[in-house]
Amino acid sequence: MNKLNYSVSLREKGLSKNEIIQEMKANGFDEPDIEFYLKKSDEIYINQLLNNKSSSKLKKKSNRVFKTAVLIISLLLLVAVFYGYARIGLIGLFVFWSLVKFGSYRR
Repeated sequence: MNKLNYSVSLREKGLSKNEIIQEMKANGFDEPDIEFYLKKSDEIYINQLLNNKSSSKLKKKSNRVFKTAVLIISLLLLVAVFYGYARIGLIGLFVFWSLVKFGSYRR
């Protein structure tokens, strides 16, 4: 398993196939081992990328719902400002827009 982890780590570094083969030859891998570990490391690396992609989509969706709700509430507060509730509306707008700003820059 150690050889497999090593080949996956080379893949994560962004090395090309030829560079990975050179690194593996330098560490004493045989030709059949190199082909086997290249195939396995590709499968594992692609599965890791797909899993990370799906979890990041869920994060983006929940963040989008939060931003949408805050923007709708701030629109209502802006309407309240135009109807004469200036202090309440402006303070509320400041609070909600700071939440949107905080949510969009925090990663």
